[in-house]
Amino acid sequence: MSQKCKASNENSNRIQLITSDWSGVISDDRKPVYESNMRMLEAHGKNRISFADWLPRTTLTPIESFANQGIIGDPKALFDEYRNVYAQVKREGMLPTVYPDSKEVLKFLSGIGYPVTIISSHPSEHLIEEASEYGVKDHILSFLGNVTDKTSGLLKICLSMSETPSNAIYLGDTIYDIRAAKKAGVHSVGVATGYHVRERLVNENPDFVVDSLTEFQSTITKFLRK
Repeated sequence: MSQKCKASNENSNRIQLITSDWSGVISDDRKPVYESNMRMLEAHGKNRISFADWLPRTTLTPIESFANQGIIGDPKALFDEYRNVYAQVKREGMLPTVYPDSKEVLKFLSGIGYPVTIISSHPSEHLIEEASEYGVKDHILSFLGNVTDKTSGLLKICLSMSETPSNAIYLGDTIYDIRAAKKAGVHSVGVATGYHVRERLVNENPDFVVDSLTEFQSTITKFLRK
């Protein structure tokens, strides 16, 4: 098992709240996001790069990624442009897809009293729409969208659920998710199905690294509240 647990059993045995990122963990939007980024590069006189070269360069926000590629401008204008490009890509039929094991894992967690809360930079209405399309909405307790600071977002979720951060666990597919969880005092899980590869996640020293949600389910069950 590719589990790496550094949290004490005493703390882990008190996990009361499970929170997850959306993209890269439950919803796989890498292809439409890649295509949108490439169209942005072309629109600003830059050359496309391969998916394999682009993926390791992904950053916390599209604006940071554009800056790294030499696209500088008003952040709001660039983000609005990107949103329009992404919407066009989706209209052309390149849509996000649900990870195959998402529904079963979310159904299992909900069934034992752990409906998952979602935190994401995507708008809440988009998250709810996708969750409905994927057939997982009933297994998700709440959606917190439009989040630019996931540390604050995680603390907000803990407060709304009347749980201390040390009793919560957060699943994310990037090093930024792991860093946010650590700053918030939440247990961190790196899920190697999304934007950042396993090696990059491991180097951030999360509490767990898993290769799928199915592996998360088998790993975390022993640490949930009694």
